[in-house]
Amino acid sequence: NLYLYSCANMGLMEFLLLMLPYTAISLVLLLVALFMVKQKKMDVVLGESEKKEKQQGCQIVVYTVLFGLCIASVARWLPWQLLFVLIVAAILLVDKSVFKQIDYSLLLTFIGFFIFIGNMGRIEVIRTWIAQMVEGREVLTSILASQVISNVPAALLLSGFTQQWELLVIGTNLGGLGTLIASMASLISYKYVAKEAPERKKNYIGSFTVVNVVFLLILYGFSLL
Repeated sequence: NLYLYSCANMGLMEFLLLMLPYTAISLVLLLVALFMVKQKKMDVVLGESEKKEKQQGCQIVVYTVLFGLCIASVARWLPWQLLFVLIVAAILLVDKSVFKQIDYSLLLTFIGFFIFIGNMGRIEVIRTWIAQMVEGREVLTSILASQVISNVPAALLLSGFTQQWELLVIGTNLGGLGTLIASMASLISYKYVAKEAPERKKNYIGSFTVVNVVFLLILYGFSLL
């Protein structure tokens, strides 16, 4: 979506306003879903040392600043190359153990998707088929493509077949809902659950899919209005 935002040469405010109705509806749907979840008590154990608390406080400040710099880069106020250097340097200074915790297999999977869609886009038969599918159906095609190759690679693939940037932005944003693979963020959440509570994996996938499909259908229905 950020790739499309860059290609379409949109202003940041234009980009945000385009997605504002969908963001507002998503917020309402999320709040409704949260109220429907059965509340459970959680036991929180406190007892961290003062030194560790100060260290975590410092990390929170640094990560907050880095997040702000990421937003600035998206708005084209800061070159992404400089942002990359700043992020790596900051993490090395305050929490270099993060590099050991990175799920490199997931990153390689993500890179694999980009390689795959790059190769697919060079095959003439597939190019012709995609062009026919996209024309006049940008939102739906983006959503369906996102379900199998994730929404960011889908944005990269389909951007070469249409100039309807606004529809493609909407479609790939909505396409992040649906299957686990539709968004890398969803895969990250699943891997976390699988690691921390493996006995709940099947239940998580079922609940996740139902909620995502319902949200997706509602938002897609709104896009048709």
